[in-house]
Amino acid sequence: MARMMLAVVAAVLLLCGCSTNQTDPKRTDVAIDWVDFVKLDGHSYTESWEYVIKDPGRVTNAVVGEVKFKVADVVTNSSYHAKDGDAAFLEIGTKLYRVEGFSTSEVLAVKNAASIGGYRLYVEENYAQTALKHYKDIAKDKVERIELFHQQDIRPYKTLTGVKLKRFIQLLDSGEDKQNYNPQFGDRDSEDYEMVFYTDDPIAYAFILYDDGAHVYFTPWNYRIVDQEIRALIQPVSG
Repeated sequence: MARMMLAVVAAVLLLCGCSTNQTDPKRTDVAIDWVDFVKLDGHSYTESWEYVIKDPGRVTNAVVGEVKFKVADVVTNSSYHAKDGDAAFLEIGTKLYRVEGFSTSEVLAVKNAASIGGYRLYVEENYAQTALKHYKDIAKDKVERIELFHQQDIRPYKTLTGVKLKRFIQLLDSGEDKQNYNPQFGDRDSEDYEMVFYTDDPIAYAFILYDDGAHVYFTPWNYRIVDQEIRALIQPVSG
């Protein structure tokens, strides 16, 4: 579901690099809800947290461009059309790098110490519509390992391989799909985990697993409630 939303956002919002609730696109001084984009050589790219660089060494030293204008700081005209070198949130002077295995018209990398692997990946809007994968599209027999992260962390607290890896995937695949589900937080916040699937692809794929106290679930399309057994697999290794 999140990947479908990304494709829609990229296709619609990046026409101008922004969105707004205003019905008159010619109005100025309006509140603009920027999508995290960068534009280079006529292509618009959107930041994708769902793409994780598998091997940071695949990010080359080749600088293919840099940010010249940070629109979120100064642009208040909702009819503004993004130009080459524009970015929503990246600072002026931020360098854009080529990633081995991808054309520069497909994926760009930006150094970011707060991202898994040390890079934030930006995916070209047209390429994203075919390249970004739903959970069901992941070749499960090709998964080498799954790393588990507490959200906002960049180092995994646990890595699943072998028998535990297979059982983890079985539990995800056999969950109960629900079109509607109301998380049962009660007086507590949900525990959110980022699960990153590493295959033989040059990038890895990230999804969020939620635990609201009553159920563990994720959103491969609709909500999917996973068997309680999975809690034992997502617990940190003791000692």
